[in-house]
Amino acid sequence: MLTIHDSLSFAENDFDITAYGEVLLDMISREEAPLKECVNFTRYFGGSPANVLVNMQRLENRTAFISRIGKDEFGEYLTEILENEGINLDCMQYDQEEGTPIIFVNKSKETPSWLAYRGADINLQISDSIYNKINNSSIFFTGSFILSKNPARSTAIKAIEYAIKKDKFFAFDPSFRANLWPEGSKGSKIIRELIAQADVIKPSLDDAYHLYGQDHPENYIKKYHNDGAKIVILSLGKDGVILSDGSNKALHIPVFSEKVIDVTGAGDSFWAGFLTGILKGLPVKESARLGNAVAAFKIQGVGALSSVPPLREIISFYDIQPIEGGNFNE
Repeated sequence: MLTIHDSLSFAENDFDITAYGEVLLDMISREEAPLKECVNFTRYFGGSPANVLVNMQRLENRTAFISRIGKDEFGEYLTEILENEGINLDCMQYDQEEGTPIIFVNKSKETPSWLAYRGADINLQISDSIYNKINNSSIFFTGSFILSKNPARSTAIKAIEYAIKKDKFFAFDPSFRANLWPEGSKGSKIIRELIAQADVIKPSLDDAYHLYGQDHPENYIKKYHNDGAKIVILSLGKDGVILSDGSNKALHIPVFSEKVIDVTGAGDSFWAGFLTGILKGLPVKESARLGNAVAAFKIQGVGALSSVPPLREIISFYDIQPIEGGNFNE
């Protein structure tokens, strides 16, 4: 059983990570106000799995994306960004009928509120190319947004089952929201089943509240482990993260920067730093510190694509400690 003190090694693959899920337009308000009061919005690249991949590509990883967008001008805009970042799009699907999804988000220094307009993302279909991409990757990542409706949900479950069968490292972001699911709160059963299959999950306090109801962070972690979670990284927002494997004493890692401009994409940038650390042979707990370090740079800009420094600069600035036998020099 993986613990927070352990590190991993991976066989050579064509890709370090393949992510499955949405890429969309984030319409972020210019005002810091409740969403219903916001009038002016700016267009940004968005979608949690897409954000994770962009950040991981910038941190010198080889990335591939499984997604579906509308064959429209917004879809072209997103595709151009992904291509320019160097992300492999062999498994990108283009929908002739449904449009590219859009989410409206209020600018906030806390957890933002949002309103989603779904489209092509719901129609993601399984294919042999998807299976091949997963098979040629070290890590498989997905979130919960794409799971909320079929056929994308059934496609995701097939992809997850295949990744587990092929013994891939499965990273899952369990951000359940009942209002996105036709089944309402019954959808939580699917999320909890996937939590038990994942190697690592990274919920926020809001995610935990929507899955379990009001409780304290320590109890949330116990509930995730009771549902079968192996490694839990509970995000506390401005208070950092709690890292737990269910056996050793949980570890609290404070935030690395108190300067906050915009928290949009902070969780995705944490994922990118954390998974980069895992791929580079860092212990889980040191990988979480790297996740905090990348997020600290991200929240000092606006939008999920705000820049982060090169990986070597980040690990030097925050004194991230590579271990003997790691591959930071590769």
